[in-house]
Amino acid sequence: MVDSRGERRRRDGGALAKFLRYLEEIDQAVMRRESLRLTSLLRKRTAMHMPREVREELLMLSRASRDSLRAPVQFLRFQHRMTQLAAGGEGLLSAQTELRLDPPASAGEIRRRDRDDRRAASDPIGSSRDAPDDTES
Repeated sequence: MVDSRGERRRRDGGALAKFLRYLEEIDQAVMRRESLRLTSLLRKRTAMHMPREVREELLMLSRASRDSLRAPVQFLRFQHRMTQLAAGGEGLLSAQTELRLDPPASAGEIRRRDRDDRRAASDPIGSSRDAPDDTES
């Protein structure tokens, strides 16, 4: 029987290796100043795994003149991070972070915070609705 965790690791490792090959293709296109190739690589769905700043930098470089001396700093930093993650045995990062959900409430149960201090959005910071007014004498 195949361990599902081991199978998932192999699948994630394959996805990360594929993503690293994609980043290498982008690196080669940038270094050779092949703007059409770079643009076609950025149109792939895989490009959405890169941060927005990296995609914008690569798009700017694809539109820059061939005489430009601008280096793809954000891209190279990102490529290095991904290479280090792969060397450490990490899987490909997902596009979204999974949030921990509270367990569902049982029927008829009302969820309340542990504290009794329930403030309204209109209350000024640092004041309590239950505090007595000092203006009354």
